[in-house]
Order: sequence, then C-alpha cells, then structure tokens
Amino acid sequence: MRRRQFAAMVAAAPLFAYGQARDGYPTRPVRLINPFPPGSPVDVVARPLAQKLQEIWGQSVIVENKAGAGGTLGAELAAQAQPDGHTLLITSASTHVIAPVLRKSLPYDALKDFAPIALVAHGPTAIVVHPSVPVRTLAELVRYARENPGKLAYASSGIGTILHLNGELFAARNNVQLLHVPYKGAVPASTDLLAGQVQMMFDSIANAAPQVTAGRLRALAVLMPTRSSLLPEIPTAAEQGFDGLEFPAWIGLFAPARTPAGVLARITGTVAAVTAQTDLKERYLQSGLLPVDVTGADFAKVIAANQQVVADLVRNAKIELQ
Repeated sequence: MRRRQFAAMVAAAPLFAYGQARDGYPTRPVRLINPFPPGSPVDVVARPLAQKLQEIWGQSVIVENKAGAGGTLGAELAAQAQPDGHTLLITSASTHVIAPVLRKSLPYDALKDFAPIALVAHGPTAIVVHPSVPVRTLAELVRYARENPGKLAYASSGIGTILHLNGELFAARNNVQLLHVPYKGAVPASTDLLAGQVQMMFDSIANAAPQVTAGRLRALAVLMPTRSSLLPEIPTAAEQGFDGLEFPAWIGLFAPARTPAGVLARITGTVAAVTAQTDLKERYLQSGLLPVDVTGADFAKVIAANQQVVADLVRNAKIELQ
C-alpha cells in the first residue's frame, strides 16, 4: 500500500507543481524591463499593461527602463534573470529581429534565451514628406523618386533601425534609389525633416500625426492593415495599390527561457485577458498603436519569419553588419 501511495505521489508531482506555479504566481513584485527610454512606443504599451496586470495579480508590476546599446542591454538583463516569471521583458522587433541579423555578436540568443509570451501591439509607420516635395500619393512619390534617383533624402533614427530598414524595404519593392540620412534618434531626424533639410521620413504614426495635423508635414500613406484613428483621412499603402511595405514594428512580451510552463500559462492567460479589454485597446489606438493578440508558439513563428525578411533585405541592400 505504501509503495502504491508513494508511486501515486511521484506521478502527481508534476501536475501539483504546475498547479502551484499557475495559482501561486506571482508571489512578489514583477519587474517589467523596457530596454528603451521613457516615452518610447514600448513605454506607451508597457505602462498601461503593467497597471492592468497589477490589478489582476495583486502584486506590483514595475516598469524598469534599462536603455542602452539599441535595446540589447535591457534584453540581456532579462535573458539572464531568474526564470521564475518575476522578471519579464517588453520590447520591440529591434532587439529580437533587427539586432540578431545586423550585429555580428549579441550577448543573448533572441530565439533560444527567451520564451515568447505575447505580441501585444504593432507600432505602425507613416510615410511623410516635407510640404516642398511635389507629391501627394505613393504613386507620385515613386514616380518622383525614379525621375530623381538618389536625390530624395529620407531621415532615420540611425543605421539598422526600423525607420532605416523601412526605407530600404520601400526602395527595394519599388525599384527606386533613395538617399538615406541617419541621425542619432528620431527626434533630430524629424527636426531636420520639419526644417526641410531632408525630404521624407518613415516615421511612427504617433510621432508624425501632430505635425501632419498642423500642416507642417504631408502624410502619403500609413503602413498598416487599416487606417489609423490618429490620421483617419490618410489611406493605407494597400489602398493605393502598394502591398508588402509593412515592416516588422511589433511590441511584445517575453520571459526568460526555462520559465516553468505553469507560470508561462498564467502570464499568457492574464495578458490575453487584459489586452482584450476595450479600454486598453482604445488607449493603444489613440496612441497610434495597433492592438494584436498573438501568443506563444505563434509569436515565435512571427519572430523567425521576420528575421528572414530582414536578413534578405540586409543582404540585397548591402547593409553592413555592425
């Protein structure tokens, strides 16, 4: 009898551990590492999400901005954290798609050192031009660029950033030559665009919308499946007959690899529940973000596919590895 009881206890142990991990988590405050500065699109997603998680879990969820090295510093910290679910990473495609392709070495493996939890939102882009550029549609932009090869300058937040690669993707898909002008961040890039020092930019909708509304910039298209609530009068690229211009610009949540399955299930379920709430969706939409609900293995597939897209683009555009 004792042997049978002991065997039954051993067999039930994994299920018991799973239940404890799921039902007991979290047991202390949760760190939510954001590898980018305060005010960034990732921050816009992270802070209301943290508040929602905190309300459900009954534990503090603290957003910690650990900016540096293009986001890879904070990603490294999260990868090295104790895999118990009390340290999570909320980041963009920069750390998990672009950096793994563009950098010869990274202090983490984007696919192996993290457990993807959920793709929470997309930070879509708008194609904007200075009012002096004589175009009002994407077709006119392509025609103008072909008539002036290498003379139409676009600003970005730096070599290898999403804003840079979005421009390279546009040029490749439309067989045009653009002049890339990198800056140390999106703010100085948009400042020079407003001054007419450069002619165009693939900017986040959240950043571009106020300038477009004020008439200081002209938006030609938004690169997202549907029109943006911030720029409802601006058509999508697809509406104008231009497909395949949407560059990976997602924001997602990760845990360190080897986090117990029960804990991951608990986090994933809670995140899915809160991101389905109308008020959170509206808050993201009003910030120029597009809410998304992709979790676990499906999110991992998105990352792997995005890396291949970027690798092909980098090779064809002959962008040098850093």
